[in-house]
Amino acid sequence: MTIQEILALSDFKKAVDVLTKDTRGDREREEYRKEYKGERTRRAASVDKRENKSVDIYSETETEFDNDGNEVPKKTGTKPIFVAKAKTNIPKRIVRIATAFLFGGEMNVSFAEDNDGSQHFKEVFEDNLKMKSVFNRFARIVKTETKSAIVFYPRPTTNEDGTTVTDVKTLILSLKNGDFWPHFDDYGDMDAFTRKYKAIYDEDGKEHDFLWIQTADAEYRYVDISGEWVLLEGYPLKNLAGKITVVYAEQDDPEWEDVANLLDYYENRISRMIDTNDYFGDPILKNYGESSLPSKNTVGKQITYPIKVDPSSGKEYHGDADYLVWQQSIDSIKLELETLRNEIFTGSSTPDLGFENMKGIGALSGTAIELMFIEAFIKAAEGMEIFGPVVQRSVSVVRAMISNITNTKLKEPLKKARPKVTFGTVLPDDLKEMVDVLYLANGGKAINSQRTIVARSPLTKNVDEEIAQLEAEAKADSDRYKVEGMTL
Repeated sequence: MTIQEILALSDFKKAVDVLTKDTRGDREREEYRKEYKGERTRRAASVDKRENKSVDIYSETETEFDNDGNEVPKKTGTKPIFVAKAKTNIPKRIVRIATAFLFGGEMNVSFAEDNDGSQHFKEVFEDNLKMKSVFNRFARIVKTETKSAIVFYPRPTTNEDGTTVTDVKTLILSLKNGDFWPHFDDYGDMDAFTRKYKAIYDEDGKEHDFLWIQTADAEYRYVDISGEWVLLEGYPLKNLAGKITVVYAEQDDPEWEDVANLLDYYENRISRMIDTNDYFGDPILKNYGESSLPSKNTVGKQITYPIKVDPSSGKEYHGDADYLVWQQSIDSIKLELETLRNEIFTGSSTPDLGFENMKGIGALSGTAIELMFIEAFIKAAEGMEIFGPVVQRSVSVVRAMISNITNTKLKEPLKKARPKVTFGTVLPDDLKEMVDVLYLANGGKAINSQRTIVARSPLTKNVDEEIAQLEAEAKADSDRYKVEGMTL
């Protein structure tokens, strides 16, 4: 059934049911987002599922008799003991680093032909829309909630001189601003996009559910009035862009799903270690024999033991005390924690960029550092299977909106410009290594002009003045060493 046939159904609720069907029925976006924020309840072994303990409380003055007839302290109640629930930020780190390896490098906008259209496109894409930041935020949402969308829309604005112009704006969709669904035709192409959200209805001033549907030809907007979807006045509107101005992406699971069970073991082990340290961390005094113990408020504490004499041997003896200290080895726990942490980061192809790991790597070359991060680059290359089309479609949508809505005179120049967007590496460049390679490749000759070098110096304030000063100094040196009677 085509999108036109779906929208023409006599029972519009059936059309809504078709258009609001998720591509995955078991998607738990709210649970993923909560886990990303620090909640640990999604799995039975998650650390927030640890149950608190309780201990019995006994009277210091009252007694009772047990089943064997022994007099024992009287039980007066129970006291809850709250167990530790240590939660790390590893899900955030995995998402953050994976996103950085995708879009953390410099964004480069290039063109097949430089013209008025290319310059305007670059200004809109880089400066007005700030698409590098948009791509970063979009990728974080997809890797956390498993789906997101960028909605491009025209917005009229008034300049300082009073003239009205239309700009291109973006809206990134997530759980914070409603729900959304793509619809694909039989060939796998998106032929409609539906967004459901809450807003104030001007007619009654109350909050209602709204439905926004866009196809390549038109836009529809409905409001839920007492359970019935009512088309708003003035709709449908013609889609002036000529294509769906939404970029959608999804993935099967949150970014940390492959190591979620290891994360549970890791956080539970840390929590149990905290509980153990809380129990055994304070030493307990073991006292042997009769003594006089000071009160806890006594300053300059000491323990007094009376000296007694053994009647049979005549030898003196007295009591003693020492501290009960936990002697259990922690080597196995340390090994377990290190192994789990390593498997979490390795299993998610995430470099562990903590200070302790990075401080000892030394002065490695740029190539050596890239080899250290090769698995993260492989993961990023795999991620571009999802996000590469996102970048390409964003370019296509922005070009269509400029050509057909905001600046129609640039339609032909933009066709010739054919903009292309790429991203560099997030790792810092090894400038020395790069210069050495270029120097050797150029046969040991200079690879840059003096002016270029002077312009790149952070000490240069005015390039022309600096070049003039260098030429004056060079002439002075030449005059100083010139040989009389020779023409150079």
